[in-house]
Amino acid sequence: MQEPVIATALLIALTGWCAVHCALAAAGRGCPDRRLEPIEFVTALAMVAMVAPAADPLPRVLWAALLAAVTAWPALLLAGRMGRHHRSAPIGALRHYPHHILSAAVMAALVLLMAPAQHHAGTGHTGGGHGGGHAAVPEWVLLALVAYFLVHAARGAGTLLPRPAAGGRPRAERPAGRPAGRPARVHGPAALTSPDLVAARRTVMSIGMAYMLLGMS
Repeated sequence: MQEPVIATALLIALTGWCAVHCALAAAGRGCPDRRLEPIEFVTALAMVAMVAPAADPLPRVLWAALLAAVTAWPALLLAGRMGRHHRSAPIGALRHYPHHILSAAVMAALVLLMAPAQHHAGTGHTGGGHGGGHAAVPEWVLLALVAYFLVHAARGAGTLLPRPAAGGRPRAERPAGRPAGRPARVHGPAALTSPDLVAARRTVMSIGMAYMLLGMS
């Protein structure tokens, strides 16, 4: 069965946008945690390389090493933050770390599992490597990971929906001239690190991870 070309092209475009946004956000100011941006950048680039291996100049071993490094990096950051702040550490500042650890670890495993099959198949599509990777991963593990990333994507998409402000009226319906009822508009470089844009990027990457894992089943 041929892999859907449109879905693959869309995934390449969206994950490529995620990588560009991570690079711009890391270089700018106002990012909530700039140390996470390089981790997402490497993960997004690895997703593009997995979907379009023919355009990837890097060997799979190097990708696996990079992904192993970005798996260990947030784990060390999380351990350092928890050890430094103990119980006073804000949950919101730490809640994304486990997700990044899992995402990078899954990508590293996918790179190692699918590399032999892609080498033997000699094809430019990830579909050529699904068989070998699937044989090494139990079906329930794949389905559990797919479910996790879909739930994460759904939660991220839910944060993008408009919510009623205090008083029960949606913010968009607040009368003009009432600053308390208007959503703050962010302009310039600070817009790159707006919570909505970061949430959209992470939602896209979770959907891409679920799509790639589904392709192995």
